[in-house]
Amino acid sequence: MKRRSTAFLATATVALTMVFSAVAVPAQAATGFNYVALGDSYAAGTGTATGGTTATVTTPLGGGYPCFQSDTSYPNQLAAYAQLTTGFINVTCAGAKTSDIGTQLLYAAVLAGATSGVSQVTVTVGGNDLGFADTLQVCAPDPASQTCQAALATATSKLKTVSAKVSGVITQIRGAAPGARIYVTGYPLLFGNFKTPTCDVGGAYVVPKTTATTINGITSALNLSIAGAVVRAQWKGDWRVRYVPVTGAFYGHGLCDSKKPWINGYVASPHVFQSFHPNAFGETAYATTLKLAGAK
Repeated sequence: MKRRSTAFLATATVALTMVFSAVAVPAQAATGFNYVALGDSYAAGTGTATGGTTATVTTPLGGGYPCFQSDTSYPNQLAAYAQLTTGFINVTCAGAKTSDIGTQLLYAAVLAGATSGVSQVTVTVGGNDLGFADTLQVCAPDPASQTCQAALATATSKLKTVSAKVSGVITQIRGAAPGARIYVTGYPLLFGNFKTPTCDVGGAYVVPKTTATTINGITSALNLSIAGAVVRAQWKGDWRVRYVPVTGAFYGHGLCDSKKPWINGYVASPHVFQSFHPNAFGETAYATTLKLAGAK
């Protein structure tokens, strides 16, 4: 799903800071814990969205398109774990890029009319900066096509810019929520590690091991880029930001290396948007890994 870029980054930071620091604190927020969830479809739980009211809610984040949030997304699981009601703001949206985090922060500020102070922020972002959704869309039907190979080459070429963009995201979040713990997640290896020559991903689509290995390699490089951005923030003295890898949590549960994958293959209409996203088990794996990293 293609997304629109935004020019409101500075405005979002100022707005979120003002709202989160100046508005009165309700009874539950006074306990000292508030949580904002940011990011793309992997954070929104799009793989478990069903097309109901929650899943198809249209917000300014989607630019008129649905954000495909799910009640079983990892942010919602964390909020339930922390027993939050009024202290939880979820502005994740399918298709979000690093350039959209400013808009998400701005929208979070709009929704934060009764919340003061942010204790925790989670964010999953970067995959759409590589055009992963488009790549999978063209590679699943015909992995050997020139279109697929070109898409893979484009995704690889964009890797060099992702780390700096994620650094910018961390800076924005820190400026907007000075006291928050920030958890920046990585992505699972979509196909896992399988030994057969091909992998049936559903919908009569078969992906060769060579293509799957290439996509897994791009994902690994993306994760390193995201981790590098977090390390740079820590080098600058921000020890309240943490990178949370999830590849280990998904080990043995990729799309092609397990009879019980935690990632969807191709899903037919009307739920095609669920394709190649974590399923309910995958979202729980995200939530569990974040808890182990210290998130609530």
